[in-house]
Parts: sequence; C-alpha cells; structure tokens
Amino acid sequence: MTDLEHYKEIGNTLINQLKLITYPVAVKLIAPDEEVPSNAIKPLDMFGSEVAACLIYTWCSRSGFSFYLTKNDIGCKPISIGYFGLEQITDTEDLYKAWEKKAAYKRNASLEKKSRESDAKLSYGQIKGLVISPLHQTIVKPHLVMIYVTPLILSHLILAATYDGDCITSRFNGMEASCKEGIIRTYLTNECQVVSPGMGDRVIAGVQDHEMIFSIPESKMELVVNNLFLAGKKIERTHGVHPFKIPSAKAIGPFTIFGKPAGPEVWNILSKKVIK
Repeated sequence: MTDLEHYKEIGNTLINQLKLITYPVAVKLIAPDEEVPSNAIKPLDMFGSEVAACLIYTWCSRSGFSFYLTKNDIGCKPISIGYFGLEQITDTEDLYKAWEKKAAYKRNASLEKKSRESDAKLSYGQIKGLVISPLHQTIVKPHLVMIYVTPLILSHLILAATYDGDCITSRFNGMEASCKEGIIRTYLTNECQVVSPGMGDRVIAGVQDHEMIFSIPESKMELVVNNLFLAGKKIERTHGVHPFKIPSAKAIGPFTIFGKPAGPEVWNILSKKVIK
C-alpha cells in the first residue's frame, strides 16, 4: 500500500465510522523548495479573485476538490501576514489597528493584540502555500486533517484521541480559528485540537451553527482511528457500538437506558468505597 493509499483508507474509515456528511480535509504545508501537485486547483483561477482561506477548507470538505492556496489567492490578509507568514508589512501594529478600526472584535487595538499574544504562527517565508485536499482521495501526504463535526461526533473523537491517557489542551479567542488553531497550532504542537470556528468560518466560509472542527496531526491519525468507540466499552449495554445514548429534551433528569439506570457500574463500585 502506498503512502497516499494509507491516508485515503484513514479518510474513508473516518467517513464511514463517524457517518460524516462532509469530507475530512487533509492539509499539507508546502516548503519554499517543495513541488506542488499539478492537479491542485488555484483558488484565484477558479473564483477569479482572492478568497478567504477558510472558504477553501469548506469548499474542499463539501465538494471534494483539491486546492493549492498561496498568498495570491488569500484575501484575508491578517491570515496571510499574521499566521501563514506568506506576506509582510512594515509595522505589525497595523494588523491590530485595522481590526479595531473596521471590526472591533475586541475592545481596542491593544486588546486585539493582547488576545493574540499566544497565537500559533509561522515565520515569514517558512512556507510558500498550502495544499488542501479531501483525505479520502488526497493528492498529498498531509501534515494534518481537519474534520467538520457535530458536537456528538466531536465527543467521540476526543475520547478516541485521549483513550491512551492523553489530554487535549486547546485555545479560543473567537478569531481566525480554522487557520491558526485548526492548521498552525496542530502543525506546530503535533497535538490534536478542538476548534470552535471563528467569525470568518461562520460568516464567509459557510460553516454551519451545528459544526465544530477537530484537527489531528499526521502522527496521531492512525491512533485516533484505531481508538474510535473503544472508550466506555465495558459499560453494559444491549444495543449499538456508541458509548452513550443522547436523551431527548423531554428526558432530561433521571432516566434509564434500555430499562436500566443510566449511571455506569463504576458509580456503584465507588459508592461502596465512600467513607461513611
């Protein structure tokens, strides 16, 4: 099996096991001296203008197209300048002043800057672009995969990623989320990330109100896939492979699952250990 076939198999497993309705998005950061697949579409050629980077991720996840994204394709300059390191400006303070003047997502320019102090960023010139491709038919060996998911599927992915004792630490400030958290932080930390899509994702890229993002670095893709639905496997249940069943809104409060109390047996074991 070739490298690409291996990743395609992982993509298909994620789609089938999690019942995904959009494709997992493979992302490869392209170094300055690296070749780019000839079958990757340039967004500028396809759309006739610069576009938001996050729009390309959702286009890929829904259409299955593969793209090559460069500075010439990216309309969102805060991303191209501040996170991907594809472009430069003389004074980086202008980034925060622009946000304050034309958007005001934070109280003022100083707080725009403060909210981004711990952001994950690439240095200028570190890459020349990104290839964005559906994982199940990827044209590149990816550095990471972003999966657009419902909160329930997100729970399953978190359980799979932490099944071997890990813990996921993610950061949120409401801005530039898919780019800086979904891609750059996942790439730089080599750790899975829970991502809450930001305003660009929601308003420009069409990410829906029921969608979150889970990002997995290449080194942990196989681990996550192999651990799917293992969490909670010792909880007795008579039906299905999922670790838990979601009650309806009418069933909030004490309820039973398949005629048995909802609590796992671990509660009973520990109740007997409590010092009276």
